[in-house]
Amino acid sequence: MNFIKKMLFFNTFFVFLLPSFSQEQQKYYKFPPIKYVSLIKDLNDYYLYANGGFHADWYIGYNNAWIVKLPPMDIKNYSRAYVGVKMGRTKNKTYPTSDDTDVYESKILISVSQSSVFPSFSYVIAENSEIPLEPLAGDSLKKVDSAKWFWVNVPLNRFSSEKDNYISVWAQSQDLSDSSKSPIIAAGYLEDGVENVWVNHSIKGAMPVNDSALEMAISGLKPAIVVKLIAENDFKVVIKNFSYEFLDDRYIYNWNVIGTDVYKSWIEISYDRLEWKKYGDYVYSPPYFISFSSADMPKDIFYLRACATDIYENVGCSNHINMNLIKQEKKEDL
Repeated sequence: MNFIKKMLFFNTFFVFLLPSFSQEQQKYYKFPPIKYVSLIKDLNDYYLYANGGFHADWYIGYNNAWIVKLPPMDIKNYSRAYVGVKMGRTKNKTYPTSDDTDVYESKILISVSQSSVFPSFSYVIAENSEIPLEPLAGDSLKKVDSAKWFWVNVPLNRFSSEKDNYISVWAQSQDLSDSSKSPIIAAGYLEDGVENVWVNHSIKGAMPVNDSALEMAISGLKPAIVVKLIAENDFKVVIKNFSYEFLDDRYIYNWNVIGTDVYKSWIEISYDRLEWKKYGDYVYSPPYFISFSSADMPKDIFYLRACATDIYENVGCSNHINMNLIKQEKKEDL
């Protein structure tokens, strides 16, 4: 009998407790899909030119802008927009030899317009130094890789849900003036019978702001220029175990990334833990390692952290590491 009374008591207790408990603890997580707006629906079909082989002179240059016309976009359910360009095969300065493995400094720029006349503002989508290198027949270069997607945030109000959206991509530096010096934009086959791709050979580091930029129409091939629309979401990127060891006069950093669809990681440097900037190259797949020689490191007190981003452009960063190389410099002077 006592057992039955106890059971009735606990059942009554949980009947009153559970509703309030569930209301406080319940959370609806948001994992929405990304909306891609592209002339070719399967983004993996942008495999031509930028990975190797015949490049058809599809270079991104100071004098060579690629333009696509994308349809009106329904942006009302999205919070952010990014323009993406798939690029590869940038050249070292003495290509096709390895006498100088540095690349030309240049920003790769994009612009968005609702007409064939582009506004004066632009967005930096990549530095030329960030784009994978063209391989050499007689030597090995560290930054040779397949073409990569690069993304830049563009305000949603730059896109129209009623008009077509024109997007252009080109290079800022005069050094990138032909395919022997410049990166290559990826392309895909699509014979849709629609005039929606152009190349402009007459620019000089900027899009024309008074006249139409649509110089020469291209048919049957589409450059890899897309827009991704991102809704509010609960995806997270977490960095763990950021550490380093000093070996053979090199600082070797290693870390782990936890997240969904992480596509790149990197290290950032700061001198006050308030302002951070990228330090070194991107790492596109695990294991996540990057190293610097002692000569490349600042002889100062500074902080380093590892960061990564997913395809939703959610960024996560690790706890920072304190670096004091002033002491090491004094030891070397002794």
